[in-house]
Amino acid sequence: MGHQKPKANVDRMLSSSVSVKRTSRIVLCALLVLLPVTVWLVTTFWHQAKLIDITEDGRNKLELYRSNLQGAIKEHEYLPITLASDKRIIDLALYADPSNAKAVNIYLQKLAADSGASDIYFMDRNGATLAASNWNSDASFIGRNFSFRPYFQQAKRGLTGHYFAFGITSNVPGYYISHPVRPDGTTFAGAVVVKTHLEALVQRWTRGSESVLVTDQNGIVIISSNLDWRFRDLAGLDSKDRPRLIASRKYGNYPLEPMPLLDGAWPIDDNPTTLSLGPVAQDANDSAAIPQTTGTLKTRPDEPAKTTYLATASTLPKQGWRMYLLTNKSVLDRSVISAGVMGGAAHIILTGLIFIILQRRRSMLEQLEMRDWSQRELERQVRLRTTDLMNTNQRLAEEITERSRTEDALRTAQAELVQTSKLAALGQMSAGIAHEINQPLTAIRNYAENALKFIARGNAETANRNLQRISELTDRMGRITSNLKTFSRRPEQDNHPVDVPAQMKIAIDLALETGRAGVENITLHQHGDIKPVIAEANQLTQVFTNLVNNAADACHNMDNPEIDISITGGDDRMIIKVNDNGHGILPENLPKLFDPFFTTKPFGDGLGLGLSICYGIIRSFGGTIRAENRPQGGASFIVELRYDGPGDSTGENSISTPEFPTAKTSAQTTTHLEEHYDQS
Repeated sequence: MGHQKPKANVDRMLSSSVSVKRTSRIVLCALLVLLPVTVWLVTTFWHQAKLIDITEDGRNKLELYRSNLQGAIKEHEYLPITLASDKRIIDLALYADPSNAKAVNIYLQKLAADSGASDIYFMDRNGATLAASNWNSDASFIGRNFSFRPYFQQAKRGLTGHYFAFGITSNVPGYYISHPVRPDGTTFAGAVVVKTHLEALVQRWTRGSESVLVTDQNGIVIISSNLDWRFRDLAGLDSKDRPRLIASRKYGNYPLEPMPLLDGAWPIDDNPTTLSLGPVAQDANDSAAIPQTTGTLKTRPDEPAKTTYLATASTLPKQGWRMYLLTNKSVLDRSVISAGVMGGAAHIILTGLIFIILQRRRSMLEQLEMRDWSQRELERQVRLRTTDLMNTNQRLAEEITERSRTEDALRTAQAELVQTSKLAALGQMSAGIAHEINQPLTAIRNYAENALKFIARGNAETANRNLQRISELTDRMGRITSNLKTFSRRPEQDNHPVDVPAQMKIAIDLALETGRAGVENITLHQHGDIKPVIAEANQLTQVFTNLVNNAADACHNMDNPEIDISITGGDDRMIIKVNDNGHGILPENLPKLFDPFFTTKPFGDGLGLGLSICYGIIRSFGGTIRAENRPQGGASFIVELRYDGPGDSTGENSISTPEFPTAKTSAQTTTHLEEHYDQS
């Protein structure tokens, strides 16, 4: 019996070994049979993934090329719009004086040289060129009539024209931008045209590694990184359209040969397509001077007979153009082949590893059957306990590391928050002081200059009065620096009854005496029972000065600038309106008008803090300030001040104000300020 038990164990071990060997062979054969399936799955998956990557990369590159092209077009887009309102151009359009035309020629010549534009010229209402930047060249446009050009017809309809074509005179391709000249705002008197070259852009694209091309609304390739593709037919012109386009010379002397598309199709939307192009037939008689295709055609010996591309497209809606990016499909094919080879190799390696593992398992089973079961159980328990301890230690170490990282991030965030708060407060204080001192400094300079002139004339009384006002303004600057309201902290202020009309007249005087354009005609009206309001006089004058100056800036370009100011007394509050006849405020800017650092003025003309500071001052008085557009044109700023000063709560600026009667206890009084002190 003692010998039968070891023999049974040996038989059981041999049976297990044979079973493991048979299983290993079956697994090995199955893995080898699945090798083609693995290669097919890997190549299919990699083809789809790589195609998505190439498509996404193509769209990103296409967007960069699109931005690059639009930037080149917009570089000179402002010129015709600006020149259309230039007084010299308007005078030439109205009177067509030869001496004026000569001056405009010189001006346009200098402007073209400074801006980098190819040509700038002005055509009258009939399309005849009266002035041009190339007036002294052999190919001058002066006297030429371009009324048949689409960009002139677009300008005649009141639009900004955009057109790509070869020049009739220069036979050089370019992009034309036109804008109508309307002296009275409605009547068409001519058009200003700017021609810009895109050849520098074409040269940059040619030096790049991508194949990119742009077609116009006729499907003709007008821009391409491959010069052999330029001015070829991509869309397939109708037999009636091709002779018409060639006769129009829009594309110079090019015969508009079709693109060598062998198979596939060009994308008609944002989805990529696959297409094949053959070699481009070349002109045997071409030269550097004449790039057009004429004569006998031949193909380049170094070009492949067929090239397959992945095509991605995008649209330029403003010009009606279409942009295509072509990626050589061989890049995708090579990548897929490499992925298939690596997938097959990985499959073979995995098969070998599995076979080795099975063989080792067979040996291990033979050895394990000969060991004592109790020893194996002990070792298993030791391994389990060891694994648990290691996992526990690892989790503790990870928790300690994560807690330390969190504490470091918290300390860093706190330090950055403190630093940000300091910088914000410093920026608000610096910007506010610079803005508020600017107006008194301007007035002091003008008073000083006028005082010198009055002293030179012997008018000591007026000079003394100007010097006295300089002294008052320096006092005001001192009060501004001590009483300046910031957005993060406001000091206590001494509010007392203030005569609103008197403070408004001081603000009007300041605007007039600083010589600001647009304040020649200011009208001040007073309605109803005018009573003092609780406020601080200097700060209220500051608010009125800012509103009057803003109104002057808004209408200084108008033919008859007018600023109408009304002060109306009600039962418990006073309403002050500052109206102008400027262009008004854009609706989307109204909600942001009182935000800090928001401004619609050109860069360098303001910080965008004036109205925000006015908002804070009026709110500190318990009042409100808001802006709205007038039905007859222009903007209106409305300030409401309570007679009893700040209350427990104040409404927001968006709350509408009830209308007060135009007369209560006294007759209407009107002060019309059209002339001021003679300071010339």
